[in-house]
Amino acid sequence: MFDFSIIMNRDKPKTNPIINRSKSSFSIRRSLVMVILFTTALWSCENVRMQKDLTTVFEASDSLETATYDQGIAWWKDLETSSPYVSLQSFGETDIGKPLHLVVINAERNFSAEKLRDSSKTVILINNGIHPGEPDGIDASMLFARELVMDDEFEERYPDVIIAIIPFYNVGGALNRNCCSRANQNGPMSYGFRGNAKNLDLNRDFIKCDSKNARSFVKLFNDLDPDVYLETHVSNGADYPYTMTYLMSQPDKLSEPQSDVMTGVFESGLLAKMKAENDDMTPYVNLFGTSPDSGFATFYDSPRYSTGFTALHNSFGLLTETHMLKEFSQRVMSTLRFMNSLVEIVQKHSKPIRDARDAAFTNLKAQNTFPLDWEVDYESHKDLTFLGYAAYYDTSDATGQLQLYYDQDSTWESIIPYYNRLKPTNSIRCPEYYLVPKSWNDVIVRLELNGVAMSLMESDTAVDCSVYRINEFETSKQPYEGHYYHSKTSTESHESTVVMRGGEYYLVSTNQKSKRFMIEVLEPAGPDSYFNWNFFDEILQQKEWFSAYVFDKEAAQMLEKREVKENLKKFISQNPALRDNGFAQLYHLYKESDHYERDRHMIYPVFRIE
Repeated sequence: MFDFSIIMNRDKPKTNPIINRSKSSFSIRRSLVMVILFTTALWSCENVRMQKDLTTVFEASDSLETATYDQGIAWWKDLETSSPYVSLQSFGETDIGKPLHLVVINAERNFSAEKLRDSSKTVILINNGIHPGEPDGIDASMLFARELVMDDEFEERYPDVIIAIIPFYNVGGALNRNCCSRANQNGPMSYGFRGNAKNLDLNRDFIKCDSKNARSFVKLFNDLDPDVYLETHVSNGADYPYTMTYLMSQPDKLSEPQSDVMTGVFESGLLAKMKAENDDMTPYVNLFGTSPDSGFATFYDSPRYSTGFTALHNSFGLLTETHMLKEFSQRVMSTLRFMNSLVEIVQKHSKPIRDARDAAFTNLKAQNTFPLDWEVDYESHKDLTFLGYAAYYDTSDATGQLQLYYDQDSTWESIIPYYNRLKPTNSIRCPEYYLVPKSWNDVIVRLELNGVAMSLMESDTAVDCSVYRINEFETSKQPYEGHYYHSKTSTESHESTVVMRGGEYYLVSTNQKSKRFMIEVLEPAGPDSYFNWNFFDEILQQKEWFSAYVFDKEAAQMLEKREVKENLKKFISQNPALRDNGFAQLYHLYKESDHYERDRHMIYPVFRIE
């Protein structure tokens, strides 16, 4: 610490024998001393503050270890103490009971979500540790943030960018530390686990929000409204020389101004910058068990995944996927280079990025038809220059069967087809309103989390609307992320006048920013609809039944009507195996009677007002 006695000069005589000072001059001198003292004290405190040890666990371990959750949060607290540009905040709960943390870096030193959202700056949100066994981004973000805020020219270099970082998204998984769950991964020595505290994969939870982590994230995401989203991962799958591969929100699923920016600004810019750093990268190699030499296809990111989710909110979504077999140090540094490249691109193109988002929301208002599901377009591809390892098959020592292997000493470079386009498989016309029943609270909560504005219908109302009946669907035989997921859902629609009691339904206008989101989750045929995620399974169970010996006489009377009799014949002809099944035939007649709950069983309770 600074020796204040030097300034105070406590040993000096009370009067100066050479100069006779007046009281006023002494008062001025004392004031000057106090100013110097105060300034020096501030300088001293600031100097001590800036001298905190900001060495990361990654660096201290010679690049062999990743920070634990406690080490990481402690480090971020030290960075906050060391820099006025950094704020560490708690933002909601996680399933393990610890908070979700958010780091905000802003040259203007404004850190509240409201001020950030209303700022004219471009906001980047970086999410780390969604799979804590893939920790490259956890450590790269520390190096990235420290480099930014310790740069004397930080304010001048990044005046138009705000950076928000989630240090550990899957907190429960980060605390579940182990050495060996990533069977294919080359370091670090220990790391977290893929599943969270409820054993959920959080990169399948963005749309369904089963975890507290996801609910906190979605609230954070909507409060922050980031223009750009980056999520950090480590890959599985094929072997190849590249350290870094990347995923983006599918340009085909973005509106035209955004798709142009995604490919022309982000993709081309990142490829060029990484190449300039001698770190060539390639699109995510979406292959398991086969070699990329014959080409590969893009990854279909439905809204359960982050880049599919961010697209619903017109945010530019990006993923880093470093290669699992590269050394940990190599992967972290590649992720750091990607982050540095990204922030430089966003600073340079800040206005076009924000303008493209604004245009996307403007286009959204006029858009009436929306694709619900997509598939890879194998009739279209781009030529991709790819560097690969020679693949070969040999007999497995473990199984005695042929097994695919890669020879890392033998490389090849070739132009291969990359099927980078998606095409819609079905589309839906957007209604003017949805009517959502208040009784389905799990759905209401998720709509509110995603910023959907709703108004409760307070008086009894008769409404002309379109009603879906669920015709067919397939249900998984094994649970998937806590659900017996439905797929291949088909519906038929009919017009009906529905009488609604006051306080029973929410009226939801589609004329709002969350339009795409509500269509994806409320249209039952969508792959990540709330119907397919089992939030409406109650409608699939019939509540009232019949005793055959009682209903039999009524059924016979029903058959006196020609139309009923013809319908039964048609039913039997279409289901010949039921020709001798008396109960099945009675059940068919029961469903034609007034006893059957046709206004509830298999009726999707979210109605459309066209």
